[in-house]
Amino acid sequence: MTTKVLVVDDEEVICELFAAMLSQYGYYQVVTTTDGHQVMDILRREPFDVVLMDMRMPAITGSDLLRQITQAFEELPVIIVTGHGTIAAAVASMQAGAADFVTKPVPAAVLHIRIQKALEHTHTRRLASTDGLTELYNHRTFQGRLAQEVDRANRYARPLSLVMIDVDHFKIYNDTYGHPQGDMVLRELAYLLRETSRTSDIVARYGGEEFAIILPETDRVSAQKIGQRLCEQVELHPFPGEERLPGGTLTISVGVATYTRASTKEALVQRADTALYSAKRAGRNRVCVAGE
Repeated sequence: MTTKVLVVDDEEVICELFAAMLSQYGYYQVVTTTDGHQVMDILRREPFDVVLMDMRMPAITGSDLLRQITQAFEELPVIIVTGHGTIAAAVASMQAGAADFVTKPVPAAVLHIRIQKALEHTHTRRLASTDGLTELYNHRTFQGRLAQEVDRANRYARPLSLVMIDVDHFKIYNDTYGHPQGDMVLRELAYLLRETSRTSDIVARYGGEEFAIILPETDRVSAQKIGQRLCEQVELHPFPGEERLPGGTLTISVGVATYTRASTKEALVQRADTALYSAKRAGRNRVCVAGE
């Protein structure tokens, strides 16, 4: 499998060197940038498996950039590769969320091993934080990530929204085809939700046939549009046996709520859940927004 690596260094020659070093292994796909301000946009546009980053950047401090990455992409390992390696710098980097700390110059073999170790650690953590059926985040991880995003929204006065999703008439589907077939549908739906969502969104199985998506940096209008897009994608997707459901297609109902300052994560979940059940009562296969 291809491992996608983002290399961030203020020197173009270092970026090219790391790309050449990793290319010899045949399965690394390397993207480079010398502009620290571009990093978050790059990570939001496309998924990466690991980031290699220098701590000394001209436009933004390495510690600030590291903090931004680890807050927005909690499971993305960041390896600090720097020519200014001190014990104090290594400790500070690891406390800020770095997966590893490597001092330049670094041989290709060592860089390769450190990347693989970081990926193995991330994989182990992911197994503990994901739902076994759908491979989405589980309920416990969802609650932890939502608490982090609420804290960030409060601290930096940033927008935050939450989407709650329920599969329409899923009991009828299970009663008609059995739970193994129902599980297949949940896996397929989970894949569809993940593919339709942005890389910065946090998609989780809330429980049973209910899902949740945390939308950082997203206001109410944008969250409603995202919810509508999810509804449309699911309705258009061909699920096996859906013709025997009411309406002949498998659909979802969606509730949207946007965080208001001085509130709590519990209140946000309650408002999104209330909006979801408003969508169910209004006829299903639709989006309802809290407060409307």
